[in-house]
Amino acid sequence: MTELIVLTCASGRQCSGIIPLLYGKPSYLLRLVVNSTSSLQRLSKQWPAAEVVQANLRSPDDCSKILHGATAIVFIGPPYHPYEVTLGMNMIDAAVEETKTNKAFKHFIFSSAIHPELSKMLNHTHKRPIEEYLTESGLSYTILQPSTFMDNFIGVLVDQAASSAHKKGLFKATFNPNTPMSFSTVRDLADIVVKVITERARHFYATYQIVATFPITTTEFITQVGEALGIEFEIQQMPFEQACEIFTKSKTAGQEMDQQYKDGPERMLIYYNSRGLYGNPGVAEWLLGRPATSPADLALAKLKERSQ
Repeated sequence: MTELIVLTCASGRQCSGIIPLLYGKPSYLLRLVVNSTSSLQRLSKQWPAAEVVQANLRSPDDCSKILHGATAIVFIGPPYHPYEVTLGMNMIDAAVEETKTNKAFKHFIFSSAIHPELSKMLNHTHKRPIEEYLTESGLSYTILQPSTFMDNFIGVLVDQAASSAHKKGLFKATFNPNTPMSFSTVRDLADIVVKVITERARHFYATYQIVATFPITTTEFITQVGEALGIEFEIQQMPFEQACEIFTKSKTAGQEMDQQYKDGPERMLIYYNSRGLYGNPGVAEWLLGRPATSPADLALAKLKERSQ
């Protein structure tokens, strides 16, 4: 039987890794959920065999419609959204209702964040009540907890390595480069999402921390990438206000946003300037059946993609 898999925030970074692994497989049909008309048009062209729908997750009716007839959902919330908890609860409520009439619906997969107990960061603490609501919902669920993605930084490094004639580069860090961090990669998360979908019941009621590295500083991260690419990077930390603007606009298509949309990036960067995110790659490696992706691995893979 062909299964209908729903993916929210389908135009975002996480789904950019997940969709290619599922698209075109005879076992699955994809329903890609987006928020904007531009994303609807872009994904409809990029993935013509998928069903692409525009929805407002603040609307319970929209949530019900996107889950109609589905087998499973991979719920990814919009980053730094002030109503993220509401959106998550709406989707869980819709899934509960869907199970009453659709016996095919089997699985709610939630891409959360590492350490949702960290109340100082909105983009983490907003995940905690969603996790709680999901675990009490009666649904068969799996919770994945990735950390900061290396992919957020790797593109600029690879571009400089490919274009620099002097093998010198400059990396402008958005937060303290000496703060230890356990990084994640989209590649690892995508592979694990697909494994969880295909193996299903084996992963019911599990919560998995998905990181690729033990804590390393951004300086160490950049050094490893530079050695792999044969380029030496100078690291400069940009002013706090500039870093906040970059993070906010990267998540809002460059549009000017109200302060409530800026609170998340601002609090996150304050935290990152003094504290890091600590995790263990052991769970990810067990799920992957291979070593997690290192900074050097990811840089070389991106460089190869760039040259193709």
